[in-house]
Amino acid sequence: MRILFSSTPAFGHLLPMLPLAAAARRDGHETALLSHPSMAGVAPMPLLPAGPSLPEALEDVARRSGVDAMQDAAGPVEFFIESRVGLGARAALAAATDFRPDLVVADQVDHLGPLAAAALDVPWVAHGAALPTDARLAAALDRAAAARFAQYGVVPTAPLAYLDPWPESLLREGYALPAERIAIRPEPHSDDTDAWTRPRFAEDRPVVLVTLGTVVEDSVALAAILDSLAELGVNVVVAPHRASDAEGWQGDSDRVHFAGFVPMRQLLDGVDVVVSSGGAGSVLSVLSQGLPMVLLPMGLDKPVNAARAAEAGAAVVVDSPEQIAPAVTRLLTDRATADGAAAVAKEIAAMDPPEEVLALLTRRLGWTKP
Repeated sequence: MRILFSSTPAFGHLLPMLPLAAAARRDGHETALLSHPSMAGVAPMPLLPAGPSLPEALEDVARRSGVDAMQDAAGPVEFFIESRVGLGARAALAAATDFRPDLVVADQVDHLGPLAAAALDVPWVAHGAALPTDARLAAALDRAAAARFAQYGVVPTAPLAYLDPWPESLLREGYALPAERIAIRPEPHSDDTDAWTRPRFAEDRPVVLVTLGTVVEDSVALAAILDSLAELGVNVVVAPHRASDAEGWQGDSDRVHFAGFVPMRQLLDGVDVVVSSGGAGSVLSVLSQGLPMVLLPMGLDKPVNAARAAEAGAAVVVDSPEQIAPAVTRLLTDRATADGAAAVAKEIAAMDPPEEVLALLTRRLGWTKP
């Protein structure tokens, strides 16, 4: 079977789908990725270029509408529909026609994959990354997508399923699911080709991982977090998206190691506490490993993610970098949050792995190995 994965060109949207893509390749399926060329090399499958890059889409939104796509209520429709579909539809349709997929897997807010699936009359499934989309926003996106699709003579089709990596205990009412929910076990991003080696610190202390994810680029906040942690007797691994995110910070290099972009599975090995901005991918990855978190939410869906993790007893949420050191101390001395994280990890471990979800989808499609 030929499976086309379609993603917004952002790590937080693409990485959660890669375990399913890997399972598909192990099972003998042919896979390809429909996205911007900036995502080339992230996944070991051919990239079919379509749609603008993240910066190009943000610039297009601002130029056309004057809307701040990261902050304004109209931002999601302007970004995911008017810019991404408006600028990428023709390339997506051409690339998908050449690839001839039997199934399309699209990230939950990507609409180029569903456009191609409807045009080619092939089934598609939505793959979650963030928490399920708010019902009102989902309806607005659907209306805008239908209008855009009509410009290409395409009528939207319903997905076969919604693959949801969030454990059920963290879900709440008020969200819209486009199809039957199928839980899929989230996995931290891994890369067998990455040669990163965990640093050897001068002294054996608890290890704190600090990551602001792959979208937040705030060197001031990062420096303030590290200054707060400097009060404690801990070793720190920092994983900024870019090395320049930590530019200008002066501190004890024997206790702080800057890792850059390293697959999350490797970063989490040997860590005692994680400090994060609350991105969906980071929260799910850490929860899957049963590690307690200190979360400083920084925009977009991060406050909601942080609230869910805190309600589950797996995280402490803070309002400023200065509050991080006391929160980390609490997690290192009180097992309650670690126990809460372990309970969520147990729930995640019971979710179906990508291999079983793939088998379920192929059965529903009536596909059998030749």
